[in-house]
Amino acid sequence: MRSNVWKAVIGRVVVLLILLTLAPYSYARDKDNIIKKVEVEGLTRIEEEEFIDLAYPDTGTGLDVREIREGIKRAFRKKIFQDIKVVSEPAMGGVSLKYIVKEVPLVNKISVEGNENFTVRQIKKIFPFKKGEDYREGSLGKAVSAVRDFYRRKGYTEADVGIVVREIDNKPGINIHIHIKEGAPVIIDAVDAPTNGRRFVTLSAGDIYDQDEADEIINKLREYYKEKDYISPDVGPYTFENGRLVIPADPGKRLEVKFENNIIISARKLKKEVIFLENEDVSDELTAEIADRIKGLYVSRGYYYAEVAAVVEAEEDVIRVTFVIFEGKQVLLRLINYMGATINPDAIKKIISLNENAPYNDNLMKRSKDALVRFYNALGYLDMEITDVRKNFTNDGMVLDLEFHIKEGPRTDIMEIIIVGSERISELKVRNAIRIEKGAPYNVIDIGDARYRVLSLYSQNGFMEARVDVESIIREGKALITFLIIENKPSVIGRIILQGNNKTKAEIITREFTLHRGDYYDQEEITTIKQRLYKLGIFHEVSIEMLESGHEDDEKVVKDMLVSLKESNAGSVEFSLGFGDYEEFRGAFDVSYRNIGGYHREIGLRAELSAVEQRYVLNYKEPRLFDLPDVPLKIFLIRENTRSVNIKTREVRYKIDKFSFIAGIEKELAKGLKAGLNYEYSYTDTSDVQSGVILSKEDTGSLGIGSISPSLFYDTRDNPFDPTSGFLYGVVLKFASQAFLSEVEFIKGSFHGAWFYQLYKKIILAVSLRGGASYGFEEIQELPLIERFFLGGRSTVRGYSHDTLGPKGDDGNPTGGNMFVMSNLELRMPVWKGVGLVTFLDIGNVWRSAEEVETDLKYTAGGGLRYKTPVGPVRLDYGHKLSAEPGESIGEVHFSFGHAF
Repeated sequence: MRSNVWKAVIGRVVVLLILLTLAPYSYARDKDNIIKKVEVEGLTRIEEEEFIDLAYPDTGTGLDVREIREGIKRAFRKKIFQDIKVVSEPAMGGVSLKYIVKEVPLVNKISVEGNENFTVRQIKKIFPFKKGEDYREGSLGKAVSAVRDFYRRKGYTEADVGIVVREIDNKPGINIHIHIKEGAPVIIDAVDAPTNGRRFVTLSAGDIYDQDEADEIINKLREYYKEKDYISPDVGPYTFENGRLVIPADPGKRLEVKFENNIIISARKLKKEVIFLENEDVSDELTAEIADRIKGLYVSRGYYYAEVAAVVEAEEDVIRVTFVIFEGKQVLLRLINYMGATINPDAIKKIISLNENAPYNDNLMKRSKDALVRFYNALGYLDMEITDVRKNFTNDGMVLDLEFHIKEGPRTDIMEIIIVGSERISELKVRNAIRIEKGAPYNVIDIGDARYRVLSLYSQNGFMEARVDVESIIREGKALITFLIIENKPSVIGRIILQGNNKTKAEIITREFTLHRGDYYDQEEITTIKQRLYKLGIFHEVSIEMLESGHEDDEKVVKDMLVSLKESNAGSVEFSLGFGDYEEFRGAFDVSYRNIGGYHREIGLRAELSAVEQRYVLNYKEPRLFDLPDVPLKIFLIRENTRSVNIKTREVRYKIDKFSFIAGIEKELAKGLKAGLNYEYSYTDTSDVQSGVILSKEDTGSLGIGSISPSLFYDTRDNPFDPTSGFLYGVVLKFASQAFLSEVEFIKGSFHGAWFYQLYKKIILAVSLRGGASYGFEEIQELPLIERFFLGGRSTVRGYSHDTLGPKGDDGNPTGGNMFVMSNLELRMPVWKGVGLVTFLDIGNVWRSAEEVETDLKYTAGGGLRYKTPVGPVRLDYGHKLSAEPGESIGEVHFSFGHAF
């Protein structure tokens, strides 16, 4: 590989000679010096258009050595080239340029040989080169050392490692072959270890001397002694000499901590304030600090008179620390008065941390005083001070009235705002950005925010080098503010250099850009670009940096944009297990890849299995249909085998074998507002249908349904899995017709509304309203079984078992209907560490047709438990029927994941 280094050096010399040869022509832009053609040789890792755009994109311009040199520098910034040569040749009416590039090869394959005692996966894990990443020849020595060091630590001190790098014929990239001769391992003859920690010593005589395992023994011993409250255990370092492994360990003195006279706060909570073990010390200073921490804990709960004393007793093997506590009485803060204040006291009370009619927390006094000063300063009272805080105790010291004595001083108002230096952006626009009016109170924070807004205004208009300074002159309660602006030259975007996109095509990245070559620099727009790139889901790190391009004139500065990317793992495999009251045990397997060919196309396969359903979904996503931004195309092939069962007897009501093809698009019309359009064709075979369920001839046998479904959703929820505020509206129509290859024709619509309100702290009121109606054309009076509405179960009307609410056949089995309405009300209350309580009221019913709609809504009420997880709560609900029919149960228990709505 040394020859490659010399080739690179020689190549750069050739480039230099070529550039020197071209130098006499660099400023003679005559007709014989016009670039007519640009070629690239040796390019495999990026498209030729991207390289030409970086290196020298403009044909038909004069040959310029400086431009070529800058272009080569830009291309090297991609960090995928080892060498770039430029050759010029005469062409018809000008010259042609040929770029000869040598790329940094990618690792195509890593193979391992001779690893008898360790797996290939273990070797690859510590090997610095990874499949699909760049191969840098200079790191080859480090790679050899990494494998040798791994074997040395594992006890194979005589291991020999060789690495062979082979180029692939007619293909980019290299293969790496690691050849290992492990040799004989070093064997332990004897182990000396402490008796009381012997169970953590996993090495013994006859074992291989594994240094990683020895380090783990040291760590476990140290943790063990810490858990046993030894203050400063002295463990290790271990030694190995002449076959003997020695693990020294001296636990030192053990700590015993006791609390006396504590009633209000338990010893378990008090012990969290004891930090002797963390500091490995029992000094007088630390003991006093812990006593203050314990006292502060009592004071925070209103025990103003609490006192804590510490007694330390040191013996040969034990240090005993006893904290003697005088808890005292809890003090109630009844009233807070603000003497000398002309501002409404109600406004002040919202600022400070202390609350009336609550236990008095003296720890919050300083914070409250600081907040009060900041509040006054923000209103222009720059000389305000708190001269005294008087504490008036009554009722034997158990009730407290506070008096803040305030000296407001004069208020400082803004007399004038002067703007100096705004030449390229009008003064009116600058004033609109400042957003501070004459006569407003003088506030340093507001002025700082105004300065930032002016900088942002200039940044949005390309002035990334602009400076804004603010000078204030204050006299006799009046402030004169001057914004001093140094605009400097505006910056425009030059070339866009992409770095790190080994798999993703450049066009997939650049099409997310709203800034292009020649546009003015805009920091806010660059932030938007970064957000759009992150939103793709194929990068876990994105940074954008502006670089000097060497191009500048009297009007502007050209800056190249370096976009550095780190690609995420495009493939993923997920497993999940769960349990539901209806499905019983259920599981899912999901495998997906979201960057096919580097074009951000996604494909996935999902399998869902339970006692009542087997569902297989093959999906494909084209992120931009017809290259339209934010208009993805989604295609699904779905195979379902479903059994509808009686939840109590597990008797089968009917079976459905269904194959579906769905193709749909969606578009975000505004923030939170999304429209969609789906085409679906499903072929269904319905069998084993209970006689009472059958309402039409389409309820049994095979049936093909083709339909289109437009939809509209508006979502402002703060969290789709566990919302605390916002609302969700949704409307979906389904129109089946022979024009869409359907054997039956009908129209079906449903709506969904949900609202979430935070009533008090984390108590949430959730309200839902849902409904639907359908109508069959021609002789179709009843929709097919698979298209009818059903209610009842964990996510609809709790208190009724799955799909049992509504019309029933002669045998008592639910038949579903063509209309339904439903409403849910929930009060969600957190209790403790992710556990919550819910009370609910569910209302709803299903009818066979509009003519049969009555007001006989069914009501259920109940409560449940919630346990919060990252993907929504685990829930257990009990719903009680408020008007149970004869023969019906009085209620049902439901268990599932996620909220009911």
